[in-house]
Amino acid sequence: MNPPSQPVLLHRLAWLIAALTLLLPVTTGAIVTTLKAGMVFSDWPSSDGYNMLAYPWLSSARDQFVEHGHRLAGMVIGLLSLSLVIATWALDRRRQVRLVAAMIFAAVFAQGMLGGARVRLDKQTLALVHGDFAAFVFSLMAVLILITSKGWDERSRLTSNAMSRRVSFAAKLLLGSLLAQYVMGGFLRHLREYEGFAWAWMVHPWFALVVLFATALFAMSVRGTESNYLRKCVTALVGFTVAQSLIGLATWYVKYGIPSWGVVAQQDSLPQIVICSLHKVVGLLTLMTSVLTVVCCSALRPLHNNQPASISVGNSVAGAVT
Repeated sequence: MNPPSQPVLLHRLAWLIAALTLLLPVTTGAIVTTLKAGMVFSDWPSSDGYNMLAYPWLSSARDQFVEHGHRLAGMVIGLLSLSLVIATWALDRRRQVRLVAAMIFAAVFAQGMLGGARVRLDKQTLALVHGDFAAFVFSLMAVLILITSKGWDERSRLTSNAMSRRVSFAAKLLLGSLLAQYVMGGFLRHLREYEGFAWAWMVHPWFALVVLFATALFAMSVRGTESNYLRKCVTALVGFTVAQSLIGLATWYVKYGIPSWGVVAQQDSLPQIVICSLHKVVGLLTLMTSVLTVVCCSALRPLHNNQPASISVGNSVAGAVT
């Protein structure tokens, strides 16, 4: 049994790294894509021939400042993810926790290599993969926060296999719809100039209705459950999907305007940069919450058909990661 202070310390470290990841590489990466500044440097890991730490970052122009800041942020998260693995193996004996921490480090490393390959090969498809893979990395960080949280080992199971199947189906349907919407958003951000992806212009805005429907379906399927984890997931998902839909409308407004009303979009304006980047970040948060929901549904599955709702599962976290 771990001393009480050790899981708390690891949980706080997981929160810190996830928060810094969201604020630093995720946010700056979204701004880089909005500004189309991904190729402002043609070299990597150097920047205009400078060593990454020697580049005159603070005195650089806007696009160079944001792109180099994104690179530095990625380096910081890489070092922190390595420290997370070391701390996990030192403080927590649970196999699932150690596995997720190791996956986070591997995913952060792979994300850095994808970013470097995107620059060296100058491929927009790699920019798309790099941007979408960020959601996977961040979701792993959120899963670690979940399974190191206080009370996770004593979580309540769902009341029956029938409820488990119903909730799990709704959660997976929502995750699938959000994943499709997220990828289509990536098409628009990274591949909008290619004719083969012109269909995404029309499908992406209207597919938001499918996401809203799937969210409502999941919320209804969870009604009656005693699981605090699922209730929190529902609250977060409803908030994020509604906010993302409104931000999506604002994104269309600042990016394309409404010519019939005499509203013309001003390219590279501050509102356009902020709102378009925010749309990407909130989309990532929504997808991450949906991943957590599927993990919770798997971990809360009843052991028997007639199992009580509040059975304690002790130290077992079997099924927490699928």
